[in-house]
Amino acid sequence: MRSSTERINIAASARKLDVDNRISLRYYYRIADNILKQADIFRAEKNIIDLYIMLLRFSSLTSETIPCHRDYGASLRDQKVYFKKRLVNALTELEDLKPQVQQKIIELNRRYTYQSNSVQQSAVKNQNLTYHGVTKAVGPAARELGYYGSRTQHLSYSKPMEEQFQRMSLNLLRPKEETLSKHSILGPNGLYGQWQPPRSDRGVKYPSNVDLTPVEFPSLQQPKENELPGKIDHSNSEPVASSVESTLTVDHVDKEKSHVDEPCPMISFEEPETSPAHNDITRQPSPPPVLAEVQDLVHATHASKTDCTIENPSADGIVHSESPLELHIATTMMESFMKLAKSNTDRNLETCGVLAGSLKNRKFYVTALIIPKQESTSNTCQTTNEEEIFEVQDKKSLFPLGWIHTHPTQSCFMSSVDLHTHYSYQIMLPEAVAIVMAPTDTRRKHGIFRLTAPGGMSVIRQCQQRGFHPHNPPPDGGSIYDSCTDVYMNPSVKFEVIDLR
Repeated sequence: MRSSTERINIAASARKLDVDNRISLRYYYRIADNILKQADIFRAEKNIIDLYIMLLRFSSLTSETIPCHRDYGASLRDQKVYFKKRLVNALTELEDLKPQVQQKIIELNRRYTYQSNSVQQSAVKNQNLTYHGVTKAVGPAARELGYYGSRTQHLSYSKPMEEQFQRMSLNLLRPKEETLSKHSILGPNGLYGQWQPPRSDRGVKYPSNVDLTPVEFPSLQQPKENELPGKIDHSNSEPVASSVESTLTVDHVDKEKSHVDEPCPMISFEEPETSPAHNDITRQPSPPPVLAEVQDLVHATHASKTDCTIENPSADGIVHSESPLELHIATTMMESFMKLAKSNTDRNLETCGVLAGSLKNRKFYVTALIIPKQESTSNTCQTTNEEEIFEVQDKKSLFPLGWIHTHPTQSCFMSSVDLHTHYSYQIMLPEAVAIVMAPTDTRRKHGIFRLTAPGGMSVIRQCQQRGFHPHNPPPDGGSIYDSCTDVYMNPSVKFEVIDLR
């Protein structure tokens, strides 16, 4: 149930959560409950690695984070006893799972090493690339130059040139051999021969004009510095040329001498295919969900599906969090929310809602849109009774997956107030998102955002200001928040609207 293209680091994914006394102790206990709820699901799905990680997070939260909260000493005794019992059970299960998890990680890391070696070997072996009837022989040295069109490589046409003309679907007569021999840039032998540099002892003569005024036309002979771009001066690049030449698969003996000086083709009859990048492919269910707010997503045909990437601690000692799981949202949910918010939007008032849902096969699904009681202005929106929200989530066993709110007259962005609001959601669950609906923004009508980790989360955790205020960038120089790359608009997801107003 879990595959990876990165080496799994349990310590990095089960990092310690620093306490923030601005967040109530009860909120931290809810985080612990949600972690146990995820652990129950992973246990039922026999996903021992994620189960192990959840139990480690729970153990760290209840033994290292919660006891450091300033209100822990005054908390209810029964609550302390309950979580201590759960902690003992978690530690016992961790000991039982440890051998299995270690073996599973060894297998996954061995698979990662095997896949990495396979990719490298295939990159070396895959030297002959066929582009619509044109075969390019490319060697490793040419790949190291950063492109596939080395000027010293040999091109062999696998189909007759007449078929190439026919595939162009142009109503043009076939040029005569005499014309080709005089005017083709490919040389005296036309399209079948190799290009030769112009000769100084022979030029092309043109007839004079009908007005009998003598007009002289220059010869096609060009100075050396103005030669055709296909001609290469190898005087300064002999080592590179020789190394590339040695790796190319070309005709031997009779073509060796001309091969070194052969230029890249001046005319292309087909659109070349781009070489697929070695990135992870995301296989989507049918009907396929649409990846939200993401561009330039490259799909590779050889890579295995990446369910999760766990990053290692960086050189500065900061532990980077595990990449969040996919989040799937119904394609009609945002439209439904805008209909509910229309009366407020018409009066230039913000509207907010809470996203909640379920977890299955390492994917979160937003299955509930909760509209709480709230107080709104043109720039802010505040819920007034969080207990009702928690009651709905607990009754239906839902995970808090984020929130959604409108910017009636502003652009699509996250204000400083929005960042502080979302901080509490992302503390509860790293996958939580903030959706901003901006109906008057002509550039983008909505955005799906998340605080960057650890940069953005660290900035907001250390910020003590309130209201609208500027924030300094994270120490790593990145952004405080960013668009999500793992949120899918899925037409198969069903959701219910729970309006508590």
